[in-house]
Amino acid sequence: MKICILAGEKSGDNYGSLLCRNFKELKPDIFIFGTGGERMEKEGVNLIKGMPFGQMGFSGVIKKIFSYISFLKKIIKEIERQNPDIIIFIDNPGFNLEIAKRLKKKFKTFYYIPPKIWAHNYKRIKILKKYVDFVIPIFPFECEIYKKENIPYFYFGHPFVDLIKEKDIQETTVKNKKIKIGICPGSRKEEIIYNLPIIKKIVEDLNKKINLEVLISLSDESFRRDIEKILKGTDFLYKITDQLYWLIENSDVICAVSGTVNLEVAYFEKPIIVFYKTSFFNYLFAKLVVKLNIISPVNIILGEKIVPEYIQNFKIEEAEKDIIDLIERKDLYNKEIIGFKKMKDMLKEKNVSRAIAEFIIKGVKIC
Repeated sequence: MKICILAGEKSGDNYGSLLCRNFKELKPDIFIFGTGGERMEKEGVNLIKGMPFGQMGFSGVIKKIFSYISFLKKIIKEIERQNPDIIIFIDNPGFNLEIAKRLKKKFKTFYYIPPKIWAHNYKRIKILKKYVDFVIPIFPFECEIYKKENIPYFYFGHPFVDLIKEKDIQETTVKNKKIKIGICPGSRKEEIIYNLPIIKKIVEDLNKKINLEVLISLSDESFRRDIEKILKGTDFLYKITDQLYWLIENSDVICAVSGTVNLEVAYFEKPIIVFYKTSFFNYLFAKLVVKLNIISPVNIILGEKIVPEYIQNFKIEEAEKDIIDLIERKDLYNKEIIGFKKMKDMLKEKNVSRAIAEFIIKGVKIC
């Protein structure tokens, strides 16, 4: 069997790698090729090199539009040459939906982690209906959309739980009397550049009132220099680590950019506040197209704002107040913990990636 998997972001690479590992275990002679990152390559995926990763927002894509078009043509050519039994799209809708359209249903297709049409650009449902054979959503409420639109789908749960199963704490626990503030500044360079400076300012203010220490998550080694440059000359102690779950376990409160990491923090029932800042142009564009007034996956799943969100322009004093509330375990802290327990109950599925891999291999004929 030959499978093509097309992922285009850090989270897509994470989830794609778990899927590939299970494919290999279920069918050792399987051949997998496609797009992704280091984790998928480590799982034996034959990567089509040259994907312009990590562009943030509409303007980021525009800057590299010719690179995207060139790489898109390269992928189409390779897919037609390899002639796979199945194509699996993972997230990255702007790119993957264009590939789906250009392939014109020549292949059997699954869309795993489909476009967030419930948040913006619902018209994409027409592309899914016309060019994708089967959809595998990760949020339970998405099922109603595909049911209403008469699009074949199956829900297995959210795969972030599978990432947590790989928990590996390789460093010793931090034991001192300092308050530990964890920072997860994002998995893309642009996220770090826009969000870390304002989080730094907040922590500097708090450092004048609280005896604290900072733990900073490094999602990719190539970002270390950017983080150190932003933090140069700061007046608080900090440690940069690539051990995310060690950071979560050792932090009293976590400041994180909106993304999958919010779910991971909530799973460990650690207090968190969420940030998201981008360029003025990207923010203006998002305001025009995005329907939701909440952005954290935790809040989206729960259907209410349990976790405070600080988006684009805000008063840092309010964020500081929330952080202190969480450190002192006051009302906001209690509200979050109750919400996290509820979320975990809603997403209690396990071995999601395994179930999806089995479903795809056994269910090829359903297409």
